[in-house]
Amino acid sequence: MVNASGVAVGDLTRDEFQVYDNDVRRPVESLWLDADLPLTLGVIIDASEGQKEQLSEHHRTAAELLQRILRLGDRAFVISVEEDVRLWADLTDATVDFGRQLSGSAGDVFGEPCAKRRSNIPGLGPWSACGSSPLWNAIYDAARIKLQPLTGNKALLILTDGFDSGSTHSWNQAADAVSRSDASLYAIQYRSGFGGSFAPDLYRLVRETGGTWFRAPDGEYRQIVSRLETDLRRRYVLGFRPEKLSGKRRHDVRIEVTRPNLSVRARKTYFRDPQ
Repeated sequence: MVNASGVAVGDLTRDEFQVYDNDVRRPVESLWLDADLPLTLGVIIDASEGQKEQLSEHHRTAAELLQRILRLGDRAFVISVEEDVRLWADLTDATVDFGRQLSGSAGDVFGEPCAKRRSNIPGLGPWSACGSSPLWNAIYDAARIKLQPLTGNKALLILTDGFDSGSTHSWNQAADAVSRSDASLYAIQYRSGFGGSFAPDLYRLVRETGGTWFRAPDGEYRQIVSRLETDLRRRYVLGFRPEKLSGKRRHDVRIEVTRPNLSVRARKTYFRDPQ
């Protein structure tokens, strides 16, 4: 929750929040501000053909952000998006030198590998049925395998142009996996090596999870670090009861505040057990 200047607002009261669950307003029963909780951060680096020229920059950006953001008690992991999704650095604490670890990493296949298809062109080896950038697979597997089993403060940070080349998991499946993991998604925007701007589907996924996006830094990370620190270290938590008559597992939720000139970012969906 930030004001027009981007400064975090930490003095909101319960009466200033309005919660709509499947478009039905529900009373806010509890409110507290989580501050400085331990963080689990997953970083997804786009190493596809469209980002090959920027891969070394991705390495430097990821390593520097992790060095600046992580504190004692935090944990992080790094995966890449290539023809397959690969685990470059497994879940570990803030003491690891991620710069050294990422620079020489090829990574093991992470999650479900994409099927290989034979080429009819002589001399050309098998190619991935997912193409060179199965981005939704990476988000789906990172959220489902790494983040969902954990509790606490969780987020995914993606360095990408936002384009998916043919994942076996859909955009909806990726969005549902992030929602079920109780994580927020953030993205740093890079132009595609094939031309074109940031893919709109990733914008939409970021908004769905209550995160935000940044333009690629030009050697300066302070603004991104400051914004991530604000988002990830200080969060309002609202407690309310879902509509009792609803048998749906997936619920749409909308959060509003009555105090003017505040920017609200919150998850747009959640899942509940009908039992």
